[in-house]
Amino acid sequence: MMQQILDIKPNQVPIPLHIRVIKRWKTQTTDYLKSRTIDQDLCYLFVDKHVWGAIEATANPNKEAYLESKLKIGSCYKVDKYFVIKSRDNMKVVPHDATLRLGSTTTFESIHDNSIPTYYYNFATYDMLASRMANPRPLTDYIGRVETVSPPLRKGSKNIIKVKIQDEWKNVIEITFWTQTMFPYEKEKAIGQLLAVTATMVTDFQQNLQLESTDATTAVLNPAIPDLQSYIAKFSQLERSETVGQKKPVLPISEIKAKYRQDTTQNKYVCKATVTEITPKRKWFYVTCPKCKGKVHLQRAEIPRFACEDDGHVPNPSFMYCVNTIIKVESDEAKAVFFNEAMEQMLQKSCYDMVVKDGHTDPEIIPADIYQIRGKTAVLVISMKQDFSMKQENSMAVNKASLTSAIIPATPDSKTSTKRTPASSGNETTEKPAKR
Repeated sequence: MMQQILDIKPNQVPIPLHIRVIKRWKTQTTDYLKSRTIDQDLCYLFVDKHVWGAIEATANPNKEAYLESKLKIGSCYKVDKYFVIKSRDNMKVVPHDATLRLGSTTTFESIHDNSIPTYYYNFATYDMLASRMANPRPLTDYIGRVETVSPPLRKGSKNIIKVKIQDEWKNVIEITFWTQTMFPYEKEKAIGQLLAVTATMVTDFQQNLQLESTDATTAVLNPAIPDLQSYIAKFSQLERSETVGQKKPVLPISEIKAKYRQDTTQNKYVCKATVTEITPKRKWFYVTCPKCKGKVHLQRAEIPRFACEDDGHVPNPSFMYCVNTIIKVESDEAKAVFFNEAMEQMLQKSCYDMVVKDGHTDPEIIPADIYQIRGKTAVLVISMKQDFSMKQENSMAVNKASLTSAIIPATPDSKTSTKRTPASSGNETTEKPAKR
């Protein structure tokens, strides 16, 4: 007798399964005192030939060598003598109440079964995302066409990649890959291609829904799914533009200032401006603790180090740009501070690389590379309300920048919705996301 994955219950006795191994990953936690990551579980995703037949299987990390000798990604097995435990409540990879636990007594017999799919996707639609920020925070699979790919951006000790995709209802969503290896594609080969991501976490930044990678995330261009050609046909009809989904009209500087004076609660604007000057007003970078986001202090010694007031020694601090400039739109000028993400987008270089790799360690001396942004025109996401000194100087804060030579319309098309989704009853369980 063989059991279907869908019928498995916590604490049941094992009944043999026919499965395919879809992917493998490790869940990790960070020991900040010892500045290292610790493996918590070795994890696999198993599927069978039945609809919605997917389940997570976990094991102690000390069994990694043993399981690696038994299980190969993409291969099929008859699995028996496993244990069944209750799934964790939060951040489930698949919507199953049970999880398999693999031990030294678990048996794996290699089989050949073409009826078992080679993939598993449970794609969400845009109107499902907001509810997924609340507990139990199920992880999300999503599909869309790649619109933009950032260069590697330094965050603490990691190089991250940010990718914007557009779904079939013209919603644009940004995905942050917290390790560069999770998105192993060159920008030129990725843009315009279909991207399927799995096991991402839904987050919110400045009222924009975003996706972030987790330990279990995969990213595949043009995935081998039966309806791939249907998806490609849908996306081929969508407009390619870096400003698709842009929620704010592109405004001149004078209008931004006027609107802010009228309503200081509205604090996010978009303008297309040219950087005309770099002003050495303040330090061009600052350093923070990646754990608490607080300021860290340089301690000069034989080997210089950084220390946080709350967390002590910080072996891998975050280096963040804060460059003072003058921007101009036709005859309008304004003071503007380009913060970290915007500067990385303008320079295509992280602050970490500028400070650590290039050796520009003095925050009072602006490197020549910074001056390369003079004369560049970009679409800028701007806020007005920042710290006291910025308000006193009436400075703008530039949070994001998109270098473009495209003609940007003054206002978005009022007939076009930026968040179109299919009709929904409002109940996520009635949706029909793409299955495996």
